[in-house]
Amino acid sequence: MQMELSYVFAVVITGLVVVFLGLVLLIAFITAIGAIFKKIDAKKKAAAEGEKKAVEAPKAMPAAVSSTDDDEVIAVISAAVAIMSAADGTVYRVKSVKASKSVSAGNAWAAAGLRESTAPF
Repeated sequence: MQMELSYVFAVVITGLVVVFLGLVLLIAFITAIGAIFKKIDAKKKAAAEGEKKAVEAPKAMPAAVSSTDDDEVIAVISAAVAIMSAADGTVYRVKSVKASKSVSAGNAWAAAGLRESTAPF
């Protein structure tokens, strides 16, 4: 069974056109999906920047903090509160900072448990 040469060329040309047309459509689809995701990402970034601007600057520490407290510790606590505030979308502020009662002063077993559970890996 011998095929005509014109029939073979027609099948080859049709196959190539279909394959390249499919590739062009696939490229167009992927490009459109990428553009959609870029727009969504830009909206999320704009909302995140808006939330950052909405968070108020921490107010000055009240007089309840004595001058003997370490300023770095207070700054770290204030930063942690600011991060929690940004994550929740509400405004928190530090009213006072006091040292807690030492565990080791009262109970040796409690102090040992605390050291064991908070020790670095």
